[in-house]
Amino acid sequence: MYSMRGHEGIQMLLTAEQEAQQIVTAARNLKTTRLRQAEEEAEKEAGLYRSNLESEYQKRVGETSGNSGFSLKRKLKQRFET
Repeated sequence: MYSMRGHEGIQMLLTAEQEAQQIVTAARNLKTTRLRQAEEEAEKEAGLYRSNLESEYQKRVGETSGNSGFSLKRKLKQRFET
């Protein structure tokens, strides 16, 4: 009779261990999925930020080169007029 109870107890422990392992595996899979999603979102945000900085830089370069070109033309005009 004791051997039957012992066997049932061992079987219950094995079943509980398998269930716990399934829970841990599911949690790891969920964590991996969330990490991948977070990485993808971070990459998108970084790309958008980089794109905004680049367009702002190009805008300023355009403004600066436009002004220097204007200044150069004005200086040349002044030189030749005098």
